[in-house]
Amino acid sequence: MAAPADGYAMGRSAAESRRLQLQGMIYAEHTELLLRMAGVRPGTHVLDVGCGAGDVTLQLAELVGPTGSVLGIDSDPGVLAVARRRAEEGGVATVRFEQTNVLDVQLDQPVDAVVGRLILIHLDDPVAAVRHLASFVRPGGLVSFQDFNLSRARAVPPVPVFTRSVEWVINGLVAAGRPVDPGERMSAILRDAGLPAPRMLALGPASADPESPYYDLVAATAASLLPLIETTGVPAAEVGVETLAQRLRAEAVAAGSTGYLPELVGAWTHRPER
Repeated sequence: MAAPADGYAMGRSAAESRRLQLQGMIYAEHTELLLRMAGVRPGTHVLDVGCGAGDVTLQLAELVGPTGSVLGIDSDPGVLAVARRRAEEGGVATVRFEQTNVLDVQLDQPVDAVVGRLILIHLDDPVAAVRHLASFVRPGGLVSFQDFNLSRARAVPPVPVFTRSVEWVINGLVAAGRPVDPGERMSAILRDAGLPAPRMLALGPASADPESPYYDLVAATAASLLPLIETTGVPAAEVGVETLAQRLRAEAVAAGSTGYLPELVGAWTHRPER
């Protein structure tokens, strides 16, 4: 089974929108630190690429303040409806959202920064996408992306269900033709797009708390990828998404295990002045 036409292997559903929001909550502090280090400041006008349910868009709105602005784009109208509702409910007036594909983006005015979290993993030609998006950034402006190294997810000490869950997720993405560790490729992607070598930082959430939502995220990710996981020869009954989070927690408690989620790698550079 190949990736869907828009490249988004996770599928489109209300459950996937909820998974995105859970993922956004877990990685919020890591994302904010990477954005601050990249140079997002009050008054910045930002293009947020692949904004999904609006998690990064709303974080950016807080960072840029009332004198800045954020345009979030995504190809999925369903998830954009969620993002718009969250912005309206939060009274955030400095953001807006548009439905478009990455390579179809067109802007009337240049922006100070283009930002994307967990978007490069879903693109067939990330270099072309970054080159296109960077063309809308003013000279000297910021280009910053964040993406996962999925192979860094693990439990210590190792426990079977967590280990198998990570393998299922990785193999499902491979079946869709997606890279396992796109975070490691970002430096090359940015350079190949004609940008200066970036600064980078890798951060990873970890928890020994059996009530941690990390286990819910692992289970939800396996659920979103289940059709692809099944193509690798693993039956849905073996994955058992309905009870997977509970099994992960029980196993962690029994082993006194710490769960490590995938690294989030941030890379940032600037469009050359000339």
